[in-house]
Amino acid sequence: MKKFMTENFKYILFSVIGLIVVYCMIYLLTPKPQMSELDKYKLEQIDNDIKKIIENQTKLDKKISEYNTEISKIDSVIATVQNKKETIKEYYKELGDDIRTMTPSQINNEFKNRYKY
Repeated sequence: MKKFMTENFKYILFSVIGLIVVYCMIYLLTPKPQMSELDKYKLEQIDNDIKKIIENQTKLDKKISEYNTEISKIDSVIATVQNKKETIKEYYKELGDDIRTMTPSQINNEFKNRYKY
């Protein structure tokens, strides 16, 4: 191996230097990608649009949360009304059951007391 290296040292050295020179030439002569001013402007506009969309989304999220609190308030009012409705329904059912067991004179007295005529 040592004998091969000494005999072919010049060729190996020229090959390595040649590869380095070719690599440097390719590196230097290859154009670097650059962004045009128009592309930069378009990207800035897209960034601005994204920021506006995010701001609008946060506003919408706040409105949705406000609407949800209003809906929960309305739901609680509806539940209260339904409870009152059930209570009234039970009251009048009891009155209807009581009327079935009353005599006509008791019914007449009940209506006189209720409507004061």
